[in-house]
Amino acid sequence: MNTTMRGAALVMILAAGATDALHGQMAIELRGGMNVPTFKIADAAKAGPGFGVGLAKQAGARTWLMADLDFGSHDGAEVLPGIDGPDIKVNHYIAKLGRRVSADGAPLTVVLNAGAGAMTFKADGGTAHTYPAINVGAKLIYGLSGSASLVLSPQGDIAFSKKNEVGTAMSWVWPFSAGLRITF
Repeated sequence: MNTTMRGAALVMILAAGATDALHGQMAIELRGGMNVPTFKIADAAKAGPGFGVGLAKQAGARTWLMADLDFGSHDGAEVLPGIDGPDIKVNHYIAKLGRRVSADGAPLTVVLNAGAGAMTFKADGGTAHTYPAINVGAKLIYGLSGSASLVLSPQGDIAFSKKNEVGTAMSWVWPFSAGLRITF
């Protein structure tokens, strides 16, 4: 099992284990969208498609414990006129705390979140580098039925990377995704 899969499994296991003693709803999300690098990391990678999965456990009337895994695939940015750098995969493993800010019974549920975890960067033909990361974002949840909802998940993730390995000491990548959320 490679480092990426071990990290993803660890985040999901920790989130599931931490929520065992809590009461309330659980939810799982399947999402797709775009992952957008900004600032210095955008010199190496272009915006690219991504997909994500999430696990959430209600810990109180307005509080959620969450774990999100987002996987992005980025074309290399132009390094010389007409020459692109290597393609880059960026994986996000984030545990977070969410707080519902919308009114009870509102048709659109808004949950603001913040957390920490790790991000892995791997250029084609290169070595994978994993760094600690922080996160802020939101979940906009529109109920379709008692258990199914549409979810929009704009997130901002910042990895504390090493300049000599990825070209910057702070790598900002924004997973913007939408998908289906099932609550049970």
